[in-house]
Amino acid sequence: MPRDLVRRGLPSGLVARVVVTDSRDGDLAPQADSAALETRQAGVAPLPWTWLRQVHGSGVVEVRWPGDRHGETADAAVTNRVGCTLSVTVADCAPVAILADGGGLAVVHAGWRGILGGVIESAMDLLSDITGGPFRAVIGPCINACCYAFGVDDLERVVDHLGDGAGGKTRTGHPSLDLPAAVRATLRGVGVVESELDDTCTSCDDDYWSYRATGAKERHAMAAWLEPA
Repeated sequence: MPRDLVRRGLPSGLVARVVVTDSRDGDLAPQADSAALETRQAGVAPLPWTWLRQVHGSGVVEVRWPGDRHGETADAAVTNRVGCTLSVTVADCAPVAILADGGGLAVVHAGWRGILGGVIESAMDLLSDITGGPFRAVIGPCINACCYAFGVDDLERVVDHLGDGAGGKTRTGHPSLDLPAAVRATLRGVGVVESELDDTCTSCDDDYWSYRATGAKERHAMAAWLEPA
């Protein structure tokens, strides 16, 4: 069963919902069989979904009606409309939802390349254009520092950008990226006042698919939408 990360009443009078799936909910990758995929999606969040062709970039789309911008190339989506289900699919990268007290939300596919490329900043810029804050975030299950061995040069790039807190060590002592810390640092930098973290490691937990651990092609999903109170 999909798991609620957030069910929060907003000062605007709307309710923000954020759910995540795991492997028991089936493969939510967009390239999965379309009929089976729609059946799985329907068991998670209201149809139709806006799903994205994710490229580890900084592109963001604004969704104005249910299913709008479906299949476009981007790594984040924002909306201030009721009934628009936004989604990102992941298998180690961080799924992030940003909730606006003014009545809006964003979902972001946040891997290290997207973070350095400014995907979170781009999502916040567009979300701020269509609604007001304060802004709060929730970070779903992703790979943790314990398992995310990282090349020294790439790790230096991230640490130079975000600070020493983005670096860590694996269980075997290899330099690693602390992806949740990197996401949180970026969220603080764009003015998010609070971020909640589901600290499940997708590489450690067999309930989640992990590209790093097994080369999995399947994906679990974060879905978020606004509904009337």
